[in-house]
Amino acid sequence: MTANPKKSENPDSDLLRKASQGDADSFGIFYDRYSSPVFNYLLRLIHEQSAAEELLQDVFLAAWQAARRFRGDSSVKTWIFRIAHHRAVSWLRKNPQDRQILDFETEIQSAVQADEVSPEMTSLQNWRTGQIIQALDQLSEVHRAVIELTFIHDFSQKEIARIMRCPSGTVKSRMSYALSHLYGILRQMGVEDH
Repeated sequence: MTANPKKSENPDSDLLRKASQGDADSFGIFYDRYSSPVFNYLLRLIHEQSAAEELLQDVFLAAWQAARRFRGDSSVKTWIFRIAHHRAVSWLRKNPQDRQILDFETEIQSAVQADEVSPEMTSLQNWRTGQIIQALDQLSEVHRAVIELTFIHDFSQKEIARIMRCPSGTVKSRMSYALSHLYGILRQMGVEDH
């Protein structure tokens, strides 16, 4: 009696395993799956579109080269975001003066579906979204990253600790500080707590 080959329960791990064996098609699928969220994360951290585009390519080149070393200690999503996070932090250390403010209108338009709400509600949502984006930009990169990884990319505290290479307690304290600081900024801007 022959054993059935074990089916993988994680398609991302399968893609990475195949990519590590030189399967460019699998890596292309992997890139398609993660390039957009990774790019958005990079852009929100470094505030420089052309640099974020370059870093994105650097992140995926590093992933291609390191695919063989992926051990599965974390999810593939956590692994790729860890690479992205550290590339962004390195870039910020080398280019502290190059930070630019993003075009808020572009972000607002992508965040709000204007055809689903009244013009008055759209205007209010645009204003609130703009205020939140401005408030987030006043946080340090480390505190903004914790909020982004939690609320935008839906990582757990343990996964964020892996991404940022710090203890879970540090993630918890950074989150507490970031939220407290963010709420204070929003109150000063006149945005309601809810």
